[in-house]
Amino acid sequence: MNTSAEIIKTIAEHLGLSAEDVDPQALLREDLGLGPIELNDLLNALSKKFNISFEPDEIESVRKVEDLVVLVEDNLIE
Repeated sequence: MNTSAEIIKTIAEHLGLSAEDVDPQALLREDLGLGPIELNDLLNALSKKFNISFEPDEIESVRKVEDLVVLVEDNLIE
């Protein structure tokens, strides 16, 4: 499984969805209903799973699932 698929699978599991139901273009707040607390919980789950950490200024620009995938992948490279 490639990295982006693994990230989407983790997001889906956290949201109680199947990976096929998570559209990379879905908006986190509007389409998936994530408020600030739910988004924070999701970021914590991703940081634990992939052993990475996020800077607060990185998180501000995350609007879509795809943005979150790119953020995780960028932090894996560093």
